[in-house]
Amino acid sequence: MAWITSAANFLLSEWLWNVTWGWYHIPVNIFILLFLLKFFGGLRIVPAVLISFFAQIFSLAVLSALVILIPVSLLGLKFIPYDCYVHQTMHPLLVCLSLGGIYFVMHVLFFALVNLFYSLNLKLLTLIAFVANGLSAVLVYRFWALNVL
Repeated sequence: MAWITSAANFLLSEWLWNVTWGWYHIPVNIFILLFLLKFFGGLRIVPAVLISFFAQIFSLAVLSALVILIPVSLLGLKFIPYDCYVHQTMHPLLVCLSLGGIYFVMHVLFFALVNLFYSLNLKLLTLIAFVANGLSAVLVYRFWALNVL
């Protein structure tokens, strides 16, 4: 049961980072994903824009639903900041990369669902999603997270 609580705390913490300090990840990732889909994925501009935009919306919605359903509703977790835990927080780079990893998994799920209706190259899209989320995480850490912490 302790690992479920730890995973739920992790999801809640990542979601809180996502909606506060790390909200830059979404617009940065939309543009990077759009660029990679257009120039390396071989998609036309309209499908690339639609896929990059709706992949982000889907990922944010699924992450929010997971956080609301599992940690908050089922386990009753609450975010209560304690001053004594300030020194136990993760490094901002690890937080940004973890958020990028969560979005990567959500993007792969989104691409798999879209592939049910439209034929997509899932291997290429998985690689593009990995690179886009990794670059977004590093850029958010480099240009925004270091400035606010």
